[in-house]
Amino acid sequence: MAIALNTIGQNIFEIGAFDAKTYFSELLRRVQAGAVINISKNGKPVAVLQSKQNSQNQTALNAHQRILARSKKFSSMLNSSGVAPVTAQELMELKNDGRKY
Repeated sequence: MAIALNTIGQNIFEIGAFDAKTYFSELLRRVQAGAVINISKNGKPVAVLQSKQNSQNQTALNAHQRILARSKKFSSMLNSSGVAPVTAQELMELKNDGRKY
């Protein structure tokens, strides 16, 4: 019996929980090769199987996108002389944006 993977995108697949259990070794081989496997139960997504490196890359990409967004926000505040007329409160918000504590 062949593994029943639905293709969602390039190298992104979806599989039911029962089939994921049955073909776990094959799924691990695919993940090692760079695939991302979304696991669903009763049609609802419950887990994502991906390599640790892929997860770290996504975390770094998300952080990079947040930094770019803050940079663009700050750049839009600059006036023609290159000085940002911002209040202390706005500076604190920019500083604390993305912090957990």
